[in-house]
Amino acid sequence: MSQEHKDLIRRYLNAFNERDRDAQSELLADDVVEHGIHDELHGPEEIIERLDAHFQAFPDYSGEAGSVVAEGDTVAVQYTAKGTHTGEYQNVEPTGHTVEWTGLAMYRVEDGQIAEIWIEEDRLGLLQQLELVEPPSHLRI
Repeated sequence: MSQEHKDLIRRYLNAFNERDRDAQSELLADDVVEHGIHDELHGPEEIIERLDAHFQAFPDYSGEAGSVVAEGDTVAVQYTAKGTHTGEYQNVEPTGHTVEWTGLAMYRVEDGQIAEIWIEEDRLGLLQQLELVEPPSHLRI
C-alpha cells in the first residue's frame, strides 16, 4: 500500500508542475484540508486557488521532489521549489529575482485520494532571496 500512496503523491506533484487542475482536483478529496504556513485551506478549490496565486507571482514556479517516504496512510516529501518573482507576492512588488527554497510536505491518503496536507517551507530563505529581509549579522559569512 505504501508504494501506491507514493505513486498517488507523485501523480499529484506532476499535476502541480504541469498545472493540470483537473488531475489535481481528481486526486484531492472533496473535504481535503491543507495545514499551511499561515492558514488552513479547505477543499480542492481553495488549494488550487492558492497555487494559482503562486503561479501569478512566480510564473515559472515548479517543484522537484527529493526524498519520498511512506508509512501507513502518510507520505512525506522533501522538495525544492523555484521560480522567478515577476508578479506581486504577498503585497511585494516583483523583484525579478529567481529564487529557490526547500520544504517538507506530509500527505494523508484516504480512499485513494489526498485527504490532508501539512506544509512547512523555508519562507525566511525565500524572503532573503527576494531581498526583503537581511540575514542576522551573526550568521553572515
